[in-house]
Amino acid sequence: MRGRKIRLIESTSIGKKAEQNDDDIYVGENFAAVIDGVSSKSTIEADGKKIKIAEIITEALRKIDRPTAPVYAKTLEFSEFVKYINMYISKYCQMIQHDLNNNPLEATGVFYSKYHNQIWLVGDCRAIYDGNEITNDLKIDEVYAEIRAEIVKTLLRLGYKQEELFSSSMEKKMIVEPELIPQYIQNESEAERIRQYIQDTMHRTLRECGFSEEDISSQSLLEKYPNPKILQQYLKNNPNAGEYGYSVFNGISTELRNCIVKDLPSNVKRITLSSDGVPINILRKSKNMGQTIRGVRRLAKKDPLSINENRGVKNAMLQSRRSSHLAFDDFSSICIEIEHEHERDEER
Repeated sequence: MRGRKIRLIESTSIGKKAEQNDDDIYVGENFAAVIDGVSSKSTIEADGKKIKIAEIITEALRKIDRPTAPVYAKTLEFSEFVKYINMYISKYCQMIQHDLNNNPLEATGVFYSKYHNQIWLVGDCRAIYDGNEITNDLKIDEVYAEIRAEIVKTLLRLGYKQEELFSSSMEKKMIVEPELIPQYIQNESEAERIRQYIQDTMHRTLRECGFSEEDISSQSLLEKYPNPKILQQYLKNNPNAGEYGYSVFNGISTELRNCIVKDLPSNVKRITLSSDGVPINILRKSKNMGQTIRGVRRLAKKDPLSINENRGVKNAMLQSRRSSHLAFDDFSSICIEIEHEHERDEER
C-alpha cells in the first residue's frame, strides 16, 4: 500500500433506460470498484424508497475506506472482504426487515485493492490494466445467447421484420415456454427443429456442467432444467459446476472458487474497471470513456438484435423516448491511475 495512490481519471455510468441504472461506482483512498446489480434482483423498496444492492455494497466500501476505519479493514484479504460485504448486506436487510431468502438481492462486482495491489472479480465484470484484460464471462449466458440467436434468425428467415422482433420478447417466451413455439412459428418442421435445438443445446450444456448421461436420464434433468434461465439457479455460487459455475454477492454466501483474484505488477499504471454492459473488445480499443460510449452505440445500431457481432441475452433498447441512442445494458466504468511515490518525488 505504501507508495501507491489511486487517482480517478474518468468515470461513466449510463443506464439502459434513462431513469434506471442498477450499477454503482466507487473510488476511494484504498479501493476502487464497479458494482453491477443483477437486473431482476437488484432493487428493493423500503418506506416508499427504492434501494439498490449496488448502493448497499458501495456504502459498505465507504465504511471500511473512511479515514477513521481501523487499518485491518483496509487490508482485508479477498476472502474476508467477501464475507464482510455479504454480512453488511445481510445486516442492512435485517434493519429494513427485508427477507433475503424469499426475496433475494444479487450483484456482481470488480474491485481494485490498493493494499494488495490486486483486482478482484465476482461474477462477470471485467478489467483492463496497462493493456491486459481480465474477464470472467458467464458460460450460461453464452448458451442462452446461442439459443436466442438461432430463434431470432429463424424468425427473420420466416418473414418477421427486425422492428417487430426488436419491440417484442417472443424469442424469450419460446425459450422459457417451448409450448408457445407453434404460436410464433406456424411451419411445423421449423417449430420442431427449434424445439429439438433447445433440447440438444441443454443436453450438451448439462454434460459440460459435469452431469453424466445416466444422471441426465435417471434424474430427468432435461425436464428439471429445460432452459438456461432455470439451470442458472443451479450454477449460481456452485463450486461443483465446473466452468459454468459463477458467483454473486447475495447477503448470504459467495463461492470464492468461481471468483478471480489477480496480482498486478508493482509498477502498474492504469486500470479500467467495468460492468459487463460493454463488450470487452470495445473497452480494449477505447482510449477514453467517450470512445467507449460511442463504440457501444455504433455496435447497438449495427446489431440491435444482438445476434451477430454482439451475440447476447437481450437486444438493444432505446434509452429514453427523447433519445435515439440504443443501449444493450447498464454500463458503468471507471479509469484510475496508480501514482507511485517516486513519481511524485520526481515531480517535486
